[in-house]
Amino acid sequence: MLDGYRVIDGDGHMQEPMDIWEKYTEPAFRERAPKVVGHVGKTLFKYAPGEAFPQGNMQPRPESVFEDCLERYGDAYLSWWSLQTRMAHMDSEGVDIQVGFQTNGGAALSPSITDPKLQAALCRAYNNWATDFCHDSRGRVQHIGLVSLLEVDEAVEEIRLISARGEVAAINIPDSAAEQRQWSAPEFDPLWAALAEEGLAACFHGGSAQARIFQGLQGPLASVSHAIGFPLDAMVSMGIMMFGSAMERHPNLRCAFFESNAGWLPFWLSRMDDHAVGRQGRFMYGSSVPLKPSEYFRRQCSLACDADEGTLAFVVDYMDGDNLVFNTDYPHPDAPFPGSVSGILSRPLKEEHKRKILWDNSVKLYGERVLAAA
Repeated sequence: MLDGYRVIDGDGHMQEPMDIWEKYTEPAFRERAPKVVGHVGKTLFKYAPGEAFPQGNMQPRPESVFEDCLERYGDAYLSWWSLQTRMAHMDSEGVDIQVGFQTNGGAALSPSITDPKLQAALCRAYNNWATDFCHDSRGRVQHIGLVSLLEVDEAVEEIRLISARGEVAAINIPDSAAEQRQWSAPEFDPLWAALAEEGLAACFHGGSAQARIFQGLQGPLASVSHAIGFPLDAMVSMGIMMFGSAMERHPNLRCAFFESNAGWLPFWLSRMDDHAVGRQGRFMYGSSVPLKPSEYFRRQCSLACDADEGTLAFVVDYMDGDNLVFNTDYPHPDAPFPGSVSGILSRPLKEEHKRKILWDNSVKLYGERVLAAA
């Protein structure tokens, strides 16, 4: 809590140990697990060649990206991001509850892995590690679970298994375009049904467009790749779930889109509405959706916003403070730390809107399960 505001960080990040795959992968799959051989900035892992990374992955980011992490994160950096130092930083920032996405755990979902049994085993390994890491926080630190979508039955089985864990807040969904699959296809209906039944949100955390589309942008042009990749992935996944009628078929499914800022939302909702029912609707080629995309969004979607984004006041006013969740991206090098919560409180926003963004909207997204520590 800070200045009387309760705070949920709806999008922080876990920071896995380098031996996660050695310790947590089941013996039958351990030799095929990703081989960690180093790191950059105590954040991103380097990998030897293997099924997850056939050519290896030895330079995920330049060292310069992480050059001020020791100064900013101090004991957390020195302790390899221990739970105790994380919670100390939560206290100093005013964060009551933090929900964390994977950082290196995403190796489990590498497109190079084609064996659904291996991918499912790696997702179980990550979920088991993250559950152990969060356990002693007594509900203050929770994580987004991973599931393999190479076989939907495997995903549903894992969802049923981990839904009872108090440490699990929601489930990660890969970028639709990155996987070259359409999540609105009927084959994924059992996945959305299971999430809705278990009260777990589907969380789309973008970024892969950087490598998928913009990998040729190097040097200073990499900023263009990073700037557009995250919102592009969010837009594509959001549109597919709406125009493909997945949200219509599963009205109780909660969907959220992360790490892409929020300022583009009014444009995208307006643009999609026009293509659904406006003058651009001719491109539906005779099809239709019962609701406008903006109505689907207000009914069952959330979008993470950053404290320091330039168009925040505009999008908050446009949404009347609804459907927007606060995120810190802690402990990544580009996170607005320290000062993440105070950054929101210092903005010229209505008090009601601040309370919605910092607490109420995350409770609506993650459900009552997120309030274990409240």
